[in-house]
Amino acid sequence: MAKVKHHDFTKPPIKGDVILYSIVWMLTLPSMKWHKLKINKEGMEGLKPPYLLLCNHQSFYDLRLMQRAIFPRRANYVAAIDAFALHNQYIMRGLGCIAKRKFLAMDLSLIRNMKYSLNKLKNICVLYPEARFTLDGKRSYIPQSVGKLCKTLGVPVVTLNMHGCFVANPQFSQKKYKHVPFRAEMKHAVTKEELSTLSAEQINERLIANLTYDEYDYQKENNIRIKDKNRARGLGSLLYQCPACKAEHVMTASGTILRCGSCGKAYEYTELGEMRALAGETEFSHIPDWFDWQRENVRREVEAGTYRFEDEVDVHTLPNGKRYYKHGKGKVVHTVDGFTLSCNAYGKETKEHWRPEETYGCHIEYNFRKKGDVLDISKVDESYWLYPTKKNVITKISIAFEEIYKLKTKGEILR
Repeated sequence: MAKVKHHDFTKPPIKGDVILYSIVWMLTLPSMKWHKLKINKEGMEGLKPPYLLLCNHQSFYDLRLMQRAIFPRRANYVAAIDAFALHNQYIMRGLGCIAKRKFLAMDLSLIRNMKYSLNKLKNICVLYPEARFTLDGKRSYIPQSVGKLCKTLGVPVVTLNMHGCFVANPQFSQKKYKHVPFRAEMKHAVTKEELSTLSAEQINERLIANLTYDEYDYQKENNIRIKDKNRARGLGSLLYQCPACKAEHVMTASGTILRCGSCGKAYEYTELGEMRALAGETEFSHIPDWFDWQRENVRREVEAGTYRFEDEVDVHTLPNGKRYYKHGKGKVVHTVDGFTLSCNAYGKETKEHWRPEETYGCHIEYNFRKKGDVLDISKVDESYWLYPTKKNVITKISIAFEEIYKLKTKGEILR
């Protein structure tokens, strides 16, 4: 195979092309009108760039909502390298995007480019600290390093907490519902003066408080009914463990029903996003509670040292923002000692290992590009996109990454 060119993450971002921005602004307007967007701004009077904008991450609608929140200003956006491949790397760069690989513990090029955006371009710099779309409609882990990053950058910090984007486009089904109303709170979270008086931990606590959300509570509080007769599609990938018999990876969803393939117990996914057992006890009516129960079970396996995942996978790589490369079959093993991939990549035998302390998570996608569930894990110069043979396993793998990191670093995966 010819030598593959890897992405140059050291290349500084540009201000952003006015024509491209004009097109993006026009494209975002109709969908935000459909969703009756309302933004409450607090402490934003007179605040001008440069500043750091931290947003929660629920679905692709986030990107459109964020554009309306900062309109008519341009920004530089920290974006995963796969977004460059998905949306065309030249367009992404033209919009001022800064490429990164997900969940790397240390990314000096990213910090340099963010500083360049703020200090040289005098731009807004946009970061999604959760680093992925929420799986269960609640805030994902925000690294404790975000508070340190804010102090390092030395500019005002603004938070944008969005609501409705997950309900309108849940990751497990990838369906879109136009009638869901969008709301957001945009706050001047940390002033430039406070950066020198507050500790990184205090800053992080404030950011976490500002970016906390529960989309299922939002749905119920606003009586948002999803009447789609196939609204449960894909739910078995998220809720992979039966609370009745404890069997894993055998949950299947059809229509509005989630059913266990082991004991047969069935649950309705209601119009208001709640779970209701068709017979017997409803163990968890609130989906985030079901998800947290699964997490507790994974945590016990991790702490006991019994967690193990092993499978054959289809191996794709993404060395740059242009295209994916296919490499046939490989093998993965995931335990409390780390994640190991063995495969043939670019014509040579390859064995990669990630120590638990190297990465606090892995990125997952349900039915990615209609090719199946996939997990994405990166090294500095490569991203591996791995399609497991086993079904409904990627959610548990994602949880396990976080819990193993927590165990090994004596840290806490905050919810």
